[in-house]
Amino acid sequence: MRSAFPVALLAGFASAVAAQQATPPDPADPAAAVPKPAYESAFSGYRPWTEPAAARWREPNEDVRRLGGHAGHVKPAAKAPAAAPKKEPR
Repeated sequence: MRSAFPVALLAGFASAVAAQQATPPDPADPAAAVPKPAYESAFSGYRPWTEPAAARWREPNEDVRRLGGHAGHVKPAAKAPAAAPKKEPR
């Protein structure tokens, strides 16, 4: 039985040759076919500002209390680390 490697190599080479474009279009040719430029407005997904519903003052204050005051930004001071035990000289 012969090796399938030469057949696979030939098939790979043939597909690579077939994938190549014959000749690229000349960029200086004004008659060259080019795709039509697509335009999409920068404002296509724009949503105008809407005023959010005003919350009652009790709900936000309760949220601040539940999160530990100032929405968790002001935390108690960290405790100082314990002093390392002194090693005796040898």
